[in-house]
Amino acid sequence: MTLSAPPLSLRLDPAALISIRRPVPGYRLAFVSIPRLLETCLAISVGPSFRTAPPLVFDNDAFCESFLSPDEIGIVNGFKALKKQVEWIAGRYAVKQLARQFLTAQPPLDSTRIAYRTKGAPYFTSDPSLPLSISHSWDYAVAGLGLAPARVLGLDLEKIRPDSRNTILHTAFSGREIDDLQNKDNRELFLRWTAKEAYLKYIGMGFHESLKRIEILQHAIFHDARPVPSLTLHSHLPFPAYAFSMVC
Repeated sequence: MTLSAPPLSLRLDPAALISIRRPVPGYRLAFVSIPRLLETCLAISVGPSFRTAPPLVFDNDAFCESFLSPDEIGIVNGFKALKKQVEWIAGRYAVKQLARQFLTAQPPLDSTRIAYRTKGAPYFTSDPSLPLSISHSWDYAVAGLGLAPARVLGLDLEKIRPDSRNTILHTAFSGREIDDLQNKDNRELFLRWTAKEAYLKYIGMGFHESLKRIEILQHAIFHDARPVPSLTLHSHLPFPAYAFSMVC
């Protein structure tokens, strides 16, 4: 397995609305700033307190650029919290920017359809063989796309929250991982946590598998104590106080 940990100098611009990156050959990532999205892409006002606000009713006129279908706007209006609405919109925006740039013969963005497999993995209905993955955390959303069929992809983004260290340590990590992490800082802990989450998306399990059965030890991924070969794990800190991992 190949592990990639770019230096901090490769952090993205936190103020940019969208940043497209090529983490490894054959894959593209789109990072979206949620505050910038709210400022530039919505025609209605959504204040900084959206994480604790009740839901809004969106229609096509709520967006400066039409990128959601009527069905997708219906999904947005079905969420019971504005935080969930905003995060879902940001994830869809990231996905559709990848579609705009890298898919051939794509219809307009508001006609670009995304469906979900049985255990939650998203895919383009026009190109179901291309791997797709979405994640979001606090101020950012990210989508990843594989540019060739028969590839597999999983990614995860998390805000580094020191106050959650003990909870995450004992919820997500095995005993031998806990021993290994005792003297590691929060950045390392959250990078390993995102690696676990990304791997679960890679195998298509999501919440259907225990995080403790996935271990990140000695720069390798173990599943049920057996090393997993032939993977690339791309982990880094794309923004201050955020950890990100991609498994492909």
